[in-house]
Amino acid sequence: MAKVYSIGRSQRSDIVLTDGSVSREHAELVQTDTGEYYLTDCGSSHGTFIGKGGGWQQIRQVFVGLDDPLMLGEYPTTARKLLDMFARQQPSNVSQMIARTPAGAGRRLAAILAADVVGYSLRMSRDEHGTLTMLRDLRREIVDPRVAKHKGRIFKTMGDGLLIEFASVVDAVACAAKIQADIAQKNDTQPADRRMEFRIGINLGDVIIEGDDVFGDGVNIAARLEALAQPGGIFISGPVYDQVKNKLDFTYRDEGVKQVKNIPEPVRAYSVHTS
Repeated sequence: MAKVYSIGRSQRSDIVLTDGSVSREHAELVQTDTGEYYLTDCGSSHGTFIGKGGGWQQIRQVFVGLDDPLMLGEYPTTARKLLDMFARQQPSNVSQMIARTPAGAGRRLAAILAADVVGYSLRMSRDEHGTLTMLRDLRREIVDPRVAKHKGRIFKTMGDGLLIEFASVVDAVACAAKIQADIAQKNDTQPADRRMEFRIGINLGDVIIEGDDVFGDGVNIAARLEALAQPGGIFISGPVYDQVKNKLDFTYRDEGVKQVKNIPEPVRAYSVHTS
């Protein structure tokens, strides 16, 4: 299961850097299923660089070794140092977690849908332009229209993934089912190398609102459930299941209690089956 670490000056980043040349949402470090690492620049103001041949090469996305020299803006580091920093920055108790909530942030109950492209890093390494074109086409033809129809709001994109907020958990699950069905139908008409699949996770929980962004455990659990889903599949949390089990004409399989990263309490997961 891939691990994704967001990096930036924002206090909600997984790895918080206070250097002024680092953007609020600067980059993402991903550990793949095979133990490799790649770094993606998230549209930062001052760029992301890797040291090569005695100089610095600006990158958008690149595989990195743990000790390859990196520069985020003007902040020098390595993947190993970033991971060490992540371990040190994890809140050890509730008071520390509260301290990281921005002043003036609001809270509300929301359904959060997390979607991620299966095998994105491998696709990008083989055909960056083709992968980005396929993803753009899927969003334009399927994902964005379905989200709009079900009254959702895309509040964050992450290269290979999306985070979407819904006021109604029924709308969230119905939207996910339609997206997966439409993508499967499109894939049936495509050659194998032109097929793209999503994993989707959905959670219902209390979230923190800051401007147009949404974060907190309510969002994190949706992302962890997404990582557990099969390609083309949908995983939902227990609170989602309780709300939709008698309202949508789907079947649900209890996948058991899961212990997921950075969430202190185990999460009960259900897979959604539309036929």
